[in-house]
Amino acid sequence: MVELLDQVIFVVYLAILLVVGFISTKIVVSAEEYMVAGRRLRLWLAFATVAATWIGGGITLGVAGRAYAGRVIGLWGVTLGFALSLFLVGLFYAGPLHKLRLTTLADVFEVRLGSRWASILASLVMFIAYIFAVTAQFIAGAKLVETVFGWNYLIALLVVGGVIVVYTVLGGLWSVALTDFIQFLLIVVGVPLALVLAIGRAGFEPVLTRTTEIGLFDFGKILLAVDFWALLVVLGLGDVPAPDLMQRVFASDSEKTARRSAVLSGFAYILIGLFSALVGVAVYVISPGLKDPELALPTLITITLPTGIAGLVLSGVMAAIMSNADSMLLAPATLIAKNIVRDFLKPGMSDREMLTVSKVAVATLGFLAILVSIPRPDILYWLTLAFDVLFAALFFPLTLAIFWKGFTGAGAIAGISGGTISRLLLEALYNAGYIAEWWIPSIVGPIVSLVLCLTISLLVKRG
Repeated sequence: MVELLDQVIFVVYLAILLVVGFISTKIVVSAEEYMVAGRRLRLWLAFATVAATWIGGGITLGVAGRAYAGRVIGLWGVTLGFALSLFLVGLFYAGPLHKLRLTTLADVFEVRLGSRWASILASLVMFIAYIFAVTAQFIAGAKLVETVFGWNYLIALLVVGGVIVVYTVLGGLWSVALTDFIQFLLIVVGVPLALVLAIGRAGFEPVLTRTTEIGLFDFGKILLAVDFWALLVVLGLGDVPAPDLMQRVFASDSEKTARRSAVLSGFAYILIGLFSALVGVAVYVISPGLKDPELALPTLITITLPTGIAGLVLSGVMAAIMSNADSMLLAPATLIAKNIVRDFLKPGMSDREMLTVSKVAVATLGFLAILVSIPRPDILYWLTLAFDVLFAALFFPLTLAIFWKGFTGAGAIAGISGGTISRLLLEALYNAGYIAEWWIPSIVGPIVSLVLCLTISLLVKRG
């Protein structure tokens, strides 16, 4: 367990986040300010919030855990896969979408295709998928606090989840963006500092030896692995229709800012992934007998780092988790408030009412994620499942809506529903042992979606 000073540093960090949330309530005077920060994010803030949003529990605790366990194919698949999605959005999607001046990602189906039902269906799918995504971040935060402070897992889960939900409810995207900036600074200090101190404790030569043993940089072998390419495709394409990423595209002050912030964040993501992997290797040298590899980074904090530094690194790692979770809470909640409640259920809703509904939706999503976090505390399982669902349901409908003039609302509805249903059925078959490889459900679901998108659109067009 860490010393009292480190605990104080961590508590002060949590308190600062809550203060920022309260301050943000003064800025947020409309639903547009709450959802897309008034479309006023400049490059420095847009980059910080995109990078902090992407750098979460998966790339810190998850990648460090895979490196600790010697699962190099998985860690590079995750690192390069999520980074690829940022590059794709920055290069191809951010420009066309920013020009549409949308509020939520689901708006694209109504604006481009004239289909409110496709917009509603997309909103529901993203909300469900992000229950899993937020779950992954809550688990990561709870595991970190459980290991470092010695708390009960459930108590740690309630504290971490509760703080994130509160400051997100208070200030919306302004609260998230401003806290993300603080958290990004902690990340770029905390994670590299953890690596330097870990190598100092383990020794450079033993770390280098372990790196060679597991083939961390043996890309000749890695590039021949089916699992690597499956992860690269699933995460690289599946994260393109991520509502929290697109929310920052819409909130950027210009198309150039939207593009650059995504591309720069891709490079930052790879760098943090590399640091986390090396931390995992160093912790294996220091303490090779951990039952749960995902506790590698928290273990480093408790047994290696000096007083004061441990509190800083702990705050940096928690910053990565919380900045990811708050964005994942806000984006799908705004989908529910705007695309389902205001646009469909209650068209005459006032701006203040929509703001209230958004806050209730944030709290509801947070509550559901806490419930899901209890029975299966597996970070990368929930994270991969979340973006698997997005890939299956939304990648091809979104892409076709932007780039193909012949695409129809009926095709979008068929693709979204067929991709979602097939992906969840295949997941059930995989868990029951009827499918041998994990990547089969991940690849087949999106193919079903694409076939339905094209077939239904062509039939409708001919009819």
